[in-house]
Amino acid sequence: MSSFTVGGLSTGVNYQDLISKLIELERQPIKILEGKKSNYNARISTYTELSSKLSDLKNAANKLKSSSNFYVKSVTVNDDAVLSANASSIASDGNYTVSVTSLASEEKEVHNGTGLTAETDVVNSSGGDSIFQYTYAGTQTSITVADGTTLAGLRDLINDDDNNPGVSATIVNDGTNYRLILTGDDTGATKTITIDAGTTLSGFSSADFSDADKQAADAVFSVDGLAITRESNSITDVIAGLTLNLLTEGSSTTVSVTSDKDSIKDQITEFVTAYNNVTSLISTNSKYNDTDKTVGPFTGERTTRAIQESLRNIVSRSVSGLSGDISLLAEMGITTDYETGKLKIDSSALDTKLGTNLDDIAEIFGDASNGVATGLYEYITTVRSSVDGAITMREKGLKDIIANIDKSIKNMEYRIDKTEANLTRKFTALESLVSGMNTTGSYLSSFSTII
Repeated sequence: MSSFTVGGLSTGVNYQDLISKLIELERQPIKILEGKKSNYNARISTYTELSSKLSDLKNAANKLKSSSNFYVKSVTVNDDAVLSANASSIASDGNYTVSVTSLASEEKEVHNGTGLTAETDVVNSSGGDSIFQYTYAGTQTSITVADGTTLAGLRDLINDDDNNPGVSATIVNDGTNYRLILTGDDTGATKTITIDAGTTLSGFSSADFSDADKQAADAVFSVDGLAITRESNSITDVIAGLTLNLLTEGSSTTVSVTSDKDSIKDQITEFVTAYNNVTSLISTNSKYNDTDKTVGPFTGERTTRAIQESLRNIVSRSVSGLSGDISLLAEMGITTDYETGKLKIDSSALDTKLGTNLDDIAEIFGDASNGVATGLYEYITTVRSSVDGAITMREKGLKDIIANIDKSIKNMEYRIDKTEANLTRKFTALESLVSGMNTTGSYLSSFSTII
């Protein structure tokens, strides 16, 4: 609780101002500790930023340690109305002429709809159960249709049947009648639908259905003149690594497959940028600032020096056992600027090596035991471990230091409060004493005057 006091009325000394100045001197060590705490918090914040940039580098390295990413293929279709295509890394470069004669189709069996003017019309009024039996792709299925079942109910019985072999039932209003349509889920000549003789449901025999609108059929096409048939319009087993999705029949087009060197170069550029961002962050925060005469948060940090040194060693190492004439980054056009520590790319040199030494480049980055990308990925995983990673452990150490500083500040604040209270009490007592002496002096002075 604060109190209002006016000091110095008797002594002529402003002891509150004097106490304030004494306490300010006592607080100087606290200000020093608070400055240190601020610096440690800044260091933790910068470590958090470093961890984020290392994560970016790890992600970039992860792409390059996978050899399949070096064999990305680009596919061009001359007429994309005829078909679409995509290629995996195993596809061979080349041009292919594809002619589509006919598309694969699923079968549709359409009921004549005779006498059915609503989905709610009853299809079984026999007074007992009836059977609706059909075969799809060689699998026969029988459904029990109870007395009073509607057209919509029959549709649902077919769709909800646990033994449904792959047929979807729908109802279409053709303007006059409501018609049940059975559609096969898959394309191909073997995926036929037949209404079988075991059907006892009146009005739903084989004679009441027609497949004239769409019959099950295989895709018929050719690749470079070779005639081919397949059950599906998605062709995955004709050209290794190349998927063709047939779209239009009675037409031809050319499919071109080439290695996508631009994609590979973009991934390498992303990797170099991520590496340089880490290097720049460490370097910038490890310098002395001449402008404001301060040191960076990483100045004197052994952890960041060790990280930077490890990264440099990994990107500088050579991968042995390669068949080509390159074994390290510098030989493919990626060199180190020894003033800044950053990597730089000779675009022309890299383009040349991507054309002549792609296998070697893939190994330099992705070799399981000594690859640059593999090494960085594994090192960063270790250094960023949330359990015992170097960054985690250093942040924990800094937080422990801050916790100890907070304890010291709290103890100092307690002692200063006690000191301030003690000084206030003593000066108040002194003021009281002087006031009493002044009163006595006045009394004696007046007494002597009387005498």
